[in-house]
Amino acid sequence: MNFHSTLKGIYLAIGLVVAACTTAQAASFTTNFTAVDGAEGNIWLNSITQNQATIDRFLLVNNAKILLNTPITNKQSGDTSNPETAGTNNNTGGASTDKGDKASALMPTSGLNDPTGAEIAAYLGNLNLNNIIDTEEQGAISMNLFFNKTVRADKSGLDNLFFWERGRNSDLGVQAIDASGKLIGNFVKLNRADQTLADYSIDTLEINAAHIVGSWGLSLQQLGVTSLNGIRVTADSSYNGPDFKLVARQVPEPASMVGLGAVAGMMLISRRRQVSKHS
Repeated sequence: MNFHSTLKGIYLAIGLVVAACTTAQAASFTTNFTAVDGAEGNIWLNSITQNQATIDRFLLVNNAKILLNTPITNKQSGDTSNPETAGTNNNTGGASTDKGDKASALMPTSGLNDPTGAEIAAYLGNLNLNNIIDTEEQGAISMNLFFNKTVRADKSGLDNLFFWERGRNSDLGVQAIDASGKLIGNFVKLNRADQTLADYSIDTLEINAAHIVGSWGLSLQQLGVTSLNGIRVTADSSYNGPDFKLVARQVPEPASMVGLGAVAGMMLISRRRQVSKHS
């Protein structure tokens, strides 16, 4: 089987999954951030406010496996991925790494080269909201994104996954995966119409003006799981090229909760002993 036949099969598989899914009503939240140099600079995520609760402990993507990414084609002399420079802006391909014109990053953007998994992980694995994954409108993507720790459900009523999308005009497919990358739970399509305005804009190398940013919140309950090691994100041309960033909410692990309970119990026993001693 040649490459084009394989690619066609993967496209078909994504299409069937998309056709079978239903959209999820994503929850809203407030993004609290510090911006340096405006829309072109670093925009650091400080915390998230949801249901009057402040979330400031996050899990980040630390590994990415690219399953499908439409390759960049038709590269010509003078082509660039930055419309503000001389030459023609090449908008072929699928996902690439992108950042604000003045924003810092652990490594250069992938530009006119198809990105590696390490590059995808580097741009998602930090709290700079102006380090993103840019997807072209006609491209298709399928990627396994693993977090640095297990994402777990709790009884707080808060969402577990938080997404931002530049332009507020695209959709994104999401499904939970386990440590081996196996799909678990439900496929969820995050619909562009359900995005909430994130109250900041970004101007990245791939565009020549500031674009507004929208956001989605997603719970593990909506994904049909109680824990996950990562997520598979997907999109095809009907999704209009999602340009996204994401983090997960960190909750205390079961062992930590047991430890906290034990400490609280010891304090209660000690207090009772003191009361008995002085009574």
